[in-house]
Amino acid sequence: MQMDMVTKILLEIRRYWPALYLHSAAVANFALRIAMELGIEARHCRDVLTGALLHDAGKMHVSLEILTKPGPLTEAEWGQMKKHTDYGADWVEQRGGNDEVVAVIRYHHEWWNGNGYAGLKYEQIPLLARIVTIADALDAMTASRPYRKAIAISEALMEIHSGKGLQFDPDILTVLKQKATYEPATYQEPRTLARQIEVEKEWLGRLIKIYGDLTHPLVIAQSHWLDKLVLSIYKLQEGKRKEKPLFMGEREFLNLTKN
Repeated sequence: MQMDMVTKILLEIRRYWPALYLHSAAVANFALRIAMELGIEARHCRDVLTGALLHDAGKMHVSLEILTKPGPLTEAEWGQMKKHTDYGADWVEQRGGNDEVVAVIRYHHEWWNGNGYAGLKYEQIPLLARIVTIADALDAMTASRPYRKAIAISEALMEIHSGKGLQFDPDILTVLKQKATYEPATYQEPRTLARQIEVEKEWLGRLIKIYGDLTHPLVIAQSHWLDKLVLSIYKLQEGKRKEKPLFMGEREFLNLTKN
């Protein structure tokens, strides 16, 4: 698929709902990294990147009232929401999307156990779509939505690993479990999180070098991800300071400052 067409669609997404544009960029950033962790060859990495960037393009055919509704969807509204995969796949195909990209868009809501939108299961689900399913879930849980607040990165990763063999491809998660980036414990201690932040800075540097554009969707997505990690380490360090026992002199000083 021609990159100028991908860019054109992304701009349409951004105009329709800026939050959807940021979500698309974040999912693409995660999906590309997962594909590389799995050793996916370069041409398929390009397809997973394009498919992830456009995975929710069909939501432009769903009303913003439904997309931003703070409460539960009605049955009719949920029916409209579930059509976004086919809307998007058909629309992108008409605009030159190849089979792999279109399959990512159409099947990114399939579950490994067959409980997804279309009922595909196991290897019936295209590999690149299985990758984007994980990336989509990670961003969905760690970003605020109109109907719920974001959860901690460690909690989101625990949720993903608990879905092994249910929602998510168990073989992919077996590989990712061996990497600190996808291990919940990495995000629970300041020391390990500090190391991860350095890894994330290196990835950001690679993206800037590849694309040479600070406004590229992946550069923006990785910058936002780093912001989340910096905030997370600040909260962890604050928590550690509160847990630290006070010495007698410190306790007396604090009592004096209260008076």
